Amino acid sequence: MEETTAALAAVRSEPTGRIRIGAHAAAVRTVLPGALLRLGRDHPGLELSVSEWDPVALPNALRDHRVDIGLSYDFDIASAWTDPALESVSLMTESVYLAVAADGPISTLAAARDAEWILGSTGTLSLEVASSVCRDAGFTPRMRHRADDVIAVLALVAAGHGVAIVPQLAADAPTPGIRLIPVPARLHTRIRYRRGASAHPSVVAVVAALQKATHALSG
Repeated sequence: MEETTAALAAVRSEPTGRIRIGAHAAAVRTVLPGALLRLGRDHPGLELSVSEWDPVALPNALRDHRVDIGLSYDFDIASAWTDPALESVSLMTESVYLAVAADGPISTLAAARDAEWILGSTGTLSLEVASSVCRDAGFTPRMRHRADDVIAVLALVAAGHGVAIVPQLAADAPTPGIRLIPVPARLHTRIRYRRGASAHPSVVAVVAALQKATHALSG
C-alpha cells in the first residue's frame, strides 16, 4: 500500500498534502526549524505538522499512521530496535556527555557515583542510556529529579540540583554554569518512515531538507 501510494504521488510534479513529522525534543529544537523553513520555501504545497515523541513510542506512531516521518535515535550502548514494517536512513551521529555544575567538584563519570541525578521518565530511552552508562562505570545513579525536556535538565544541572547525561545536539549551545564531560557512548539519529514509502515525493523532500538542515548545523 505504501509503494502504491508513493507511485501515485510521484505522478504529480510537486510534493503536496499533509506530512506529520514526529521527533525527539532536541531535534525539534535544533534540526527541524531549518528544515521546515526550507520545505516551506521549496515545497509550498506540503502541509507540515510536528509533534514530539520519545524514540520508544515512535515506532508504534509510525505503524499506526499517527506520524508519517519520524526522527528517532538510539545509542551504541543500549539495545537497538529493528522493525520490519519500517525503513530508515541515517541522519547524524553525536557524542554524549555528563553535564555537571561548572563550579562543582565532579570531573569524571566515576566521580559522579555519589552525585544526585536528573533522569528521564520511566520507559524512556534516555533513562535506559543513563542507567547503562552508570552501570558500565560500576554504580547505579541516585535519582533526585525526573525531567525529559533537555532545557529543563540543563537548568537543573546549572542550578546545582544534580548531574545528567545529555547528547551533543542538546548541549551545543553554551549554557552558563555547566561543564560537559565526555562519556563512552554515541547517539545515532535516524529518519524513519513506513516500509515502501521511501520513493514518495513528500518523503524524499522531507528527508532532503532534514539532511541539509543537519549539514548546516554541523558546518
